[in-house]
Amino acid sequence: MTVNFADDLILVTCASGKQCKYLLPQLTQKWKRIRLAVNSRASEERLKKQYPDAEVTRADMSKPDECARLLKDVTTVYHVGPTYHPHETEMAYFMIDAAVEESKRGSFKHFLLSSVLNPQFRKMLNHTCKFFEEEYLMESGLNWTIIQPAHFMDTFPLTAFMQQEKPVYMANWDPAIKFSFIATKDLGDAVGKIAEEREQHYFAQYPLAGDGIQSYNERMAIVSRVIGQDIEVKKRPFEEAVDAFLTVLAGGREVRAHMRDTAERMLLFYNRRGLIGNSNVLRWLIGREPTSHEAWARMQVDEYRRESQR
Repeated sequence: MTVNFADDLILVTCASGKQCKYLLPQLTQKWKRIRLAVNSRASEERLKKQYPDAEVTRADMSKPDECARLLKDVTTVYHVGPTYHPHETEMAYFMIDAAVEESKRGSFKHFLLSSVLNPQFRKMLNHTCKFFEEEYLMESGLNWTIIQPAHFMDTFPLTAFMQQEKPVYMANWDPAIKFSFIATKDLGDAVGKIAEEREQHYFAQYPLAGDGIQSYNERMAIVSRVIGQDIEVKKRPFEEAVDAFLTVLAGGREVRAHMRDTAERMLLFYNRRGLIGNSNVLRWLIGREPTSHEAWARMQVDEYRRESQR
């Protein structure tokens, strides 16, 4: 069962997304055979330049034949689904089915599923999708690991704040409500370790939350201190918040009714309850203290300044 970094093939889906920013550089240092699945031509071209030794391919995971093509000869898959897609759950089902068929041919060993912290919250449609994906995977007969990350720190527009004379953070929900966060660097470290250690993580569910439980007000105070500018926090009205959230999420694509329904329910839930977890599992997995929001902010500032000097 030991990973053979020379021969084993690892597949990562939605490979151009934020979850993979720090994961892919780690994988390319050890794994010699890497397949990266993307949805758009722009993502395909970008990743081919970044990772010339990897196999980069476009695929439509809503088609079972495409999923079978992606899983051909694969040993390990890290499946990241397209969040808010109306067929996200079915895509995961098709990927799991394809992995089952591949396992019958003997090459497939490990299915890593990117889920969400606390998928039990059925009031949020995106969490319900993950709930059913997890169940389907658990019943598949495959060797699996489920990864459940909290809010990503990396969604904060820190560099944009640095370019504003009087920065303002427009919150899409009550900024006084508590949340848990995780740096995508820590997520990359955790997923890389799980893939590498393989059987040690079979049949495990890992809720991954990082440093502390804080509100967006508290997080903005930390960022303000790091960049040396006061960031004013304002809360958008509900409908305006939904539109703003969908604009970022869709990136200019058509917003379907399902996406709006999902966004509305999630924002209402966040506005009252937030999303919190415990940092012990992440600390154990990566073998160090999780990245604090202050440390993350300082890394972003340093990276921004290095880029500005080029």
